[in-house]
This record gives sequence, C-alpha cells and structure tokens, in this order.
Amino acid sequence: MVRLFRMGNCRGILPTVNFCLLSMPQYKHTQMNTCKSTLMCLLPSLLAPILTVGCSGEVDPAAAIAKVNESNIQRVANLYFTFQMKHNWHGPSDEAEFKSFLQNYNPSKLTRIGISPKAIDEVFISERDGQPFKIRYSVLGSSMGSSEPVIFESVGVAGRRQVGFLNMTQREVDATEYEKLWQGDSISPRDTSAAVREEL
Repeated sequence: MVRLFRMGNCRGILPTVNFCLLSMPQYKHTQMNTCKSTLMCLLPSLLAPILTVGCSGEVDPAAAIAKVNESNIQRVANLYFTFQMKHNWHGPSDEAEFKSFLQNYNPSKLTRIGISPKAIDEVFISERDGQPFKIRYSVLGSSMGSSEPVIFESVGVAGRRQVGFLNMTQREVDATEYEKLWQGDSISPRDTSAAVREEL
C-alpha cells in the first residue's frame, strides 16, 4: 500500500515502512512513541523511492501506481510479487499456474496497471523485442523484501537484455551478467526500503 506525506507545501507518496522524521524539531517528541524502528528513522536511503507529486499540488495515488507499471516487464515482476504475497511467498511453479492466477484475479486491479483482463497473454511479451519473457519460476520471496531477478527479455535490443527484479527495479545487462542472473548466481543488493508498491 502507499502512504501520503506532506512537508511544508510539498506533497508526495511514501513507501509503507515504519519510520519517522525524528531529527525534525517539530516531530522529535510527538513522533517518538509511534516510530516502531529507530534504525529506520531518517535513513537517507529510504527517501530515494519517494515519488514526489509536486508542491502545492494534489496527490494522485493512481499516478504513482502507474509510474511503477509503465512497461510489461514491470507489470509482470509486480504481479509475480503479488502471487508470492498470496502464496506464502512462493513464486508460481510454472506459466500455467501464473496465468491461471491472473485470469482469476480482480479485473479492476489489472486494468489499473494497464492490463486488459481479456488479454492476459499480451503482458508476457516485451515491448522492446516483441518476444515472450523468460521467467524464473518457483522463486522464494520474503515479507522483508527480495531483489531476486525473475523476468527476463528473450532477445533484447542491440545485444543487451532487460531483467526485472522483485524490488521493482529493471536493469539492462550483457550476455554474461544475464546468464548469471538467470542461474541466480548474481543477485543485486536486497532492497529493504519497501519501495512504493500497492498490492495489486
């Protein structure tokens, strides 16, 4: 889920993590009791995923959700994460199970992230190379966050292919790194910031 914040005239959207701005004088005493983890307070790295919608403007949660679902590789990785959330953090065992899950999922939530409920197969195609994604199935996730690579372009562009991770990042890699990621031998650092994500 997303959380709204306001700082002066600026509004934006925060990830759902338990932290507070203890170093700010006006919050130092009033927020102390509600902060659940002092280690999470005011860590600069937690501020990176903030999506600021603008100063003196209205917050648009729908726009924030759309921002992290702009491409099929993002959508499929986020849906993989959603599957894990609903299956004790186990990834789908194969394509049939994954697609069956999506075909029976809330159509309005699929539409919200740019997927036609009647055209589930289309989201499994990369817009860049027009080819089906390769997907690492049966990947184990975690309620604490995971950065496992799960969605892979098959062909890519100009000798480089995109890889989608469970921490909502994507990376374009060469053939050597691609194979390491596909085998699960090279994992990017764990994202413990709980970046902006709405349960789809």
